[in-house]
Amino acid sequence: MEAVQSKFAGMSNHLGIFKEPRGLIRVFQVIFAILAIATACNGRSSVALNVGGVTNAVTTTWSYPYKLANTAVIRTSDRAVLSSISTGNDPESAAEFFVFTGSTSLILSLAFILLYVFMHEQYINKDLYPVIDFTITMIWTIFWIAGSSAWAQAVTSIRTQTAWENIRQRSGLCLTTPCSYSVSGNYANIIVSVIFGYLNFILWAGSTWFVFKETRFFKGRTLPQQPQPQPNTYSDIGSPTMPQPSYIRSPGQ
Repeated sequence: MEAVQSKFAGMSNHLGIFKEPRGLIRVFQVIFAILAIATACNGRSSVALNVGGVTNAVTTTWSYPYKLANTAVIRTSDRAVLSSISTGNDPESAAEFFVFTGSTSLILSLAFILLYVFMHEQYINKDLYPVIDFTITMIWTIFWIAGSSAWAQAVTSIRTQTAWENIRQRSGLCLTTPCSYSVSGNYANIIVSVIFGYLNFILWAGSTWFVFKETRFFKGRTLPQQPQPQPNTYSDIGSPTMPQPSYIRSPGQ
C-alpha cells in the first residue's frame, strides 16, 4: 500500500511538467490538432443553380477528401449527371496529408505527455529520450508548415472550382438559358482549418527549443567550467629546493 501511495505521490510531482513550457505546449498541441482535423474534415458544402426559372435545377455537393474530379454536377429533375466539378488539379492529396499530419501530431503529443509524466526519471537521466523527442518534433514541424501551405493552396482551388460561375459553365445548361445561384458554397470551416494549421506549426516550432534544452547537445555547452589550476608565477629564488648559499666566517673575522 505504501508503495502504491509513493508511486502516486511521485507521479503528482511529475505533473509539474505542465507548469513548464515543454509540457504546456504539448497540451496546446493536442487541442489545436483536434481543431485542425475537425475543421478540415467538416468542409461539406454545396452549390445550387436556378435554371430558366426552375429553382435548384442543378446541384452539386462536395466533402472531405474533396475529390472534385469525382464529384458530379447533377440535374435535379431526373438526377442526370451533367459533368464533374473538375477534370484536374484535385485538392484531395493536400487535404489527406493535412489530416494525416494533424492525426499523427495528436497521437505523438499524447505519447509525449505520457512520457513526461510516467517516465520522467528515464527522460531526465537517459540521453536517448530527449534526442528522439527533439528529432520527432523537428520532423513534424516541417510536416505542419508543408501541409498547411499545401492545404492553403488547395482551399483556394476548392473555392475557385466550386464557385457558382464554374458550376454554371460545367453544367452546360446555362449557355442559352439564364441561370442564377440559389445556394452558394460555405468555406468557413476549411479557411479556419488553414489558420489552425499555421498555429500548429508555430506550436511545434516553439516546442523544438524547449525540447532541445533537454538534450545533451545543449547541456554539454552549458555545463559549468571547472577552474583550472593557476601556474606558479612566483620566482623560484629562495625556494626550498634550491641550494642556499652558505657563509663561512673565517677565523679572525
